[in-house]
Amino acid sequence: MVSREEYTKCMVPHMKGGGPDRKLRFCIGAKLCSMKSETEEEAEKLCIEAAANPKPAKATRRKGKAGFGDLNALAACAVQKIDLDSLTPENIAATLTAALQDCSGIKAPSYKRFMTACMKEIGTGDFLTSQGDIKKCQSRWNESRVS
Repeated sequence: MVSREEYTKCMVPHMKGGGPDRKLRFCIGAKLCSMKSETEEEAEKLCIEAAANPKPAKATRRKGKAGFGDLNALAACAVQKIDLDSLTPENIAATLTAALQDCSGIKAPSYKRFMTACMKEIGTGDFLTSQGDIKKCQSRWNESRVS
C-alpha cells in the first residue's frame, strides 16, 4: 500500500496536459500508482474495460418527498377525516392539509422548518423588510394551526 504523498507524487505526470485522452491517462496513472496493475498495458486494459462497462448508478431518493401508493385510498381517508359542517373558506386549506397529513403518515413540519421554508419563499433577503416577512410567515403558521 502506498502512502498518500507517494500516490500524489506518482500521479503528477499523468494529470498534466489536456486533450481527448486525459481521462484515460488519469485512469492509467491511478492504476499504476495504486499498484492495482504492474504494467502500463495492463492498466490501460483495465481502464478501457471500466469505461466500456460503467457501474450502474445508485438509486437516489429525494429527501422529504414521500410516495403515496394508492391515491384513491388517501383521498377516501381524507374525506372521512374532514367534518364538512365545520368548513369555512378561512380554514379549508388547513383542514385539508391536516387530514392529508394524518392519512399519509407525514408529520407536520416543525415551526422552525415551516418558518425557514416560508422565508425562502417570500423573503427578500433584505434586513429592513425581513421583519414584515417574518410576521407574514408567523401569520401563515398560525392559520395552518387553526383547524
